[in-house]
Amino acid sequence: MNILTIDDDREILDFFHHLFHQKGHQLYFAHDKSSTEKAIKRTSLEIAFIDLKLPDVSGLQLLKKVKQAHPACKVVMMTGYSTVQTAVEAIKLGAEDYIEKPFEDITLIEKVIQPEKDQQDIDSYIQLAKNSGLIVGKSQSMKEVVRIASKFATKNLNILIDGETGTGKEVMARYIHEASSKKQNEGPFLALNCGAVAEQILESELFGHESGAFTGAAKTRKGYFELASNGTLLLDEIGEASMPIQVKLLRVLESREFMRVGGEKILRTGARILAATNRNLRREVEKNRFREDLLFRLEAVTITIPPLRERKEDLLEISYFILNKEGLSHLTLSEEALELLYEHEWPGNIRELTNVLLRGSAELEDNANVILPNHLYIPLNVSKVKGQNNFIETDSGPISAQWKAEILKSIDRGDSLNLSHVMEDMKKAELQVSREIAKKALRTANGSQKEAAEKLGVNPRKLRYILNEKN
Repeated sequence: MNILTIDDDREILDFFHHLFHQKGHQLYFAHDKSSTEKAIKRTSLEIAFIDLKLPDVSGLQLLKKVKQAHPACKVVMMTGYSTVQTAVEAIKLGAEDYIEKPFEDITLIEKVIQPEKDQQDIDSYIQLAKNSGLIVGKSQSMKEVVRIASKFATKNLNILIDGETGTGKEVMARYIHEASSKKQNEGPFLALNCGAVAEQILESELFGHESGAFTGAAKTRKGYFELASNGTLLLDEIGEASMPIQVKLLRVLESREFMRVGGEKILRTGARILAATNRNLRREVEKNRFREDLLFRLEAVTITIPPLRERKEDLLEISYFILNKEGLSHLTLSEEALELLYEHEWPGNIRELTNVLLRGSAELEDNANVILPNHLYIPLNVSKVKGQNNFIETDSGPISAQWKAEILKSIDRGDSLNLSHVMEDMKKAELQVSREIAKKALRTANGSQKEAAEKLGVNPRKLRYILNEKN
C-alpha cells in the first residue's frame, strides 16, 4: 500500500516508518504544505495520516487536497486533545477516523491498512443499527448519519442528537450505546425525558435525593447520573430543562461531580452523556432560554437525523420493519396502499408511520393479510395545504376544537368512554374535513381532478379515494 504520513514531528514520522516499513508498504512523508503537495502529485495514495496542526497549513485543508486528488484514499487525522473538535469536523468532511496523541493504542492505526475490514465494519454497524431498531436503508443521508455515529460511538465525547419529533432520536442514542465501550463493559443505557416531569422532580430524578430532602422523600434514592455511572445516559428533550437545572447539568458535565438533593457528599459519575432535542438550541440560546456554555459542552458532536420525507426511498423497508417488530410479519401492503404512504409528507415521521400501520392492521377483517388504502388512516396535511394554497381556508386541526374539548372534559370527569367509538368518530370527522377540502379544491380547479390533486399536494388516486370513501 502507498501510505502518506504528514506531520512536523520527526518522532511521529519515525514511528510510522518503523510500524509500516517492515510490513512491505510504500511510505511517503511530508511535514508542511509544500512537501505535501509534492507527495500528492508523486503517486496514487491509498492511506494518509494527517496531523491537524502544522506550521503553515491546517490539517483540514490538506484533508481536502488529498481527497480531491485521491478520492478513494482513506484519511486518518492525528490530533492532540485540544483539537478534538476540529477532528470531529474532519470526519464530517470525509476522514475515516481520528487518533489522539500520544498514541496509547495502535490497533486503530493497524486496522486502517486492512482493507478486508472495511466491508466487515460496514456490515457490522448496519446490522447493529438494525438490532437497535435503527433502519439505515438506502438513503445516502441516513448512511452518512450512521457512519458518523459509528465513528464517535467509541470516543469519549458528548453527543447531541437533533431531529424532528418522531425521527428516532432515542433509537439513535441506543445504537450509539450498543456500539460503544460502555456496552462492552455491560453498562446500562438509561433515558430521561427532561420535559416530562416538573423541575423539582427532574432534579431528584437526575441527581437522586436523601431521605427527608423534601415532602414525600421517605428514603434515599439514587438518581440517573448514579445509576448510569458506568453506562450511557440520554437526556432527552434537553431543551425543555429549566435554567436552574441547566446550571446543575453544566457542573456535572464540567467536573463529573454532583450531590443528591438534600445531600452533602460529593459523588462522581462516569456516565457517557448523550442529549436529544427537536428544538433549535442555537435559537434558544439567542432567546436566552438555553445556556450557551451548556450547549458547548453537549455538542462536542452533533448528529442530525433526517426526517422521513427526505428518505422516502427507505419507507418500504421501514414499514415492513415496523410490521415485523410488532409481530405482524404475515401482513403485506398493497401497491395502492404503498402509493398512499409515499405520497404523505409524514410530519410525525416514523412515529406517525408506526401509528398508521398499526391502526391499518387493526382495520383488517379476520384472516385478511393485505393492507389496502381504505385501511390506512392518512389525513391530508391541512396545515401544509393552507401554507401553500390561498384558495383553502380551514382549521389546521381536522377535528373541531369543541368536540375535542368535550372528549377531554369527559375524561377529566372520569366518564366511561368506548375508545373504539371515539376513534371511529375521529376517523369520520377527519374524512369529512378532508372531503370538504377536496371538494373546494375541485371547484376551484373547474372539475379537473389532476389540477386539484396538484394543488393539494396529493396524487389523483388519493383524491378520488377521499371523494368516494363512505363514512
